[in-house]
Amino acid sequence: MLRFEVSGEGAGGAGDPAPAIDVDDAVVVIGSAVTARIRLPASTARPEHVRIEHGQWRALHALDGGGPSGACGEIGAGVELVIGGVRVRVAPAPAGAVAAPAVRTESLARELVRNLLGDGGAPVLEIERGPVVGAKRMLAPPESSLVIGRGDEATWVIFDGDLSRAHVEVRRGWDGVRVLDRGSKNGTRVDGVAVGEGGVVLRDGARIAIANVVMRYTDPAERHLRAEPSASTSLPIADLFPSSGFSVIEDRPNITPPAAPVAPAALAALAPARSEPTLRTRPAPKSALVFYLALVVAAAASSALVYLLMS
Repeated sequence: MLRFEVSGEGAGGAGDPAPAIDVDDAVVVIGSAVTARIRLPASTARPEHVRIEHGQWRALHALDGGGPSGACGEIGAGVELVIGGVRVRVAPAPAGAVAAPAVRTESLARELVRNLLGDGGAPVLEIERGPVVGAKRMLAPPESSLVIGRGDEATWVIFDGDLSRAHVEVRRGWDGVRVLDRGSKNGTRVDGVAVGEGGVVLRDGARIAIANVVMRYTDPAERHLRAEPSASTSLPIADLFPSSGFSVIEDRPNITPPAAPVAPAALAALAPARSEPTLRTRPAPKSALVFYLALVVAAAASSALVYLLMS
């Protein structure tokens, strides 16, 4: 069994050393891959940066300090490998050591990323529904605890009559962030599932429902490890209260909005061309002209005859 001690350097200098990780695997990979036993940030290491087996280490990619790709050596009494500013000390584990769970490796990777991200890397709880929408609390470094309720014993007091005095506890440790219900009268749900005695490990984007309050848990470090800008896979708020009388109107992104009205000028441009009717005058026949001329001559002759008779 080997013991790994990892410490990273963030923007502000060297990070606090994490607890040692004892590993009893025949082959141990140090890198940024999800399957790596000792997982480092992708900005620091390749997916498989160093491989350890049979008491020997081999660098699959270059190490800090000039260690070229292909460099190798014995673990012996201990060796220190530096990968992208992260120091990994490998040595035989002491007698009686117990292998660490895989979740410890994931948590270690997140804590290393927090050092790189600085103040913006800490996990945060934000109220999305309740009396103080938008209120936030940043979780303190491991090992730490945040108690939420309406009583004086709570470290985050929220004035909701349906909350217990100490309703729920959020613990941030080296094995992740876990939420535990503290025997509340109305219970606690995470993404719609009731929290049992053992609690629930929180993942980035999870929603916690306590009484009439819904809060979202965000972890920038976990998001960074997934190389995702955001987490949006959690349940809608309505699903967090399956038996409540709340009415929630949700956005429906798949509904196609109605088309914008088309301007009359555009409609006119789209309409087919239509010829306007024209008025045509038919020329009078020649016989009619002769008849009209005869009438005029007869009228003139009659006027002349009347004039002669009266003179």
